[in-house]
Amino acid sequence: MSYHIYTTKGIILSERPIKEADRVYSILTRELGLIHATALGVRKEASKLRGALEPLSLSRISLVRGKEYWRITSGEFLQNFSSMREMARPLSLLEKLVQGEEPHPELFDVVEGAVVSRWSTSDVDQEMFEMRLVAKILYQLGYLHESDLNLDPSVDEAGRKALIKAINIGIQASQLT
Repeated sequence: MSYHIYTTKGIILSERPIKEADRVYSILTRELGLIHATALGVRKEASKLRGALEPLSLSRISLVRGKEYWRITSGEFLQNFSSMREMARPLSLLEKLVQGEEPHPELFDVVEGAVVSRWSTSDVDQEMFEMRLVAKILYQLGYLHESDLNLDPSVDEAGRKALIKAINIGIQASQLT
């Protein structure tokens, strides 16, 4: 029996150990959506996949579809953003909001674009960046109106409060709270 190998870029959202040397990863991909994939033997010192699958990183991964999970066959590290604390909460929220393996190419592009742009600039306010990213994620998932994206929290306190209110309404609409 032959398997089709899918190769795609993915944002590693989280990991959890299973068995003695394996891990299950939550990965946001452009073509496949949010997937859960196992990597066998990745916790061993000699694992070639070890460096490519760090949480809060962008990697190019190859996968095959198994019965329960996808299985990671190879990986190439592209960019690590674990040092950017302002990325952790939006990506954790993203993992909670996205259900099922449905492609979200626009959502992936927004998150990848935020990672790349944040990586290249250091003078952006962390809190403002986080608010804008959460707003974009909620918009892509249908929990925010397009007009809410035009609110600029960096201009004045009123814009900041309006965006926070819109984000809170979007999160309540998702029924996470």
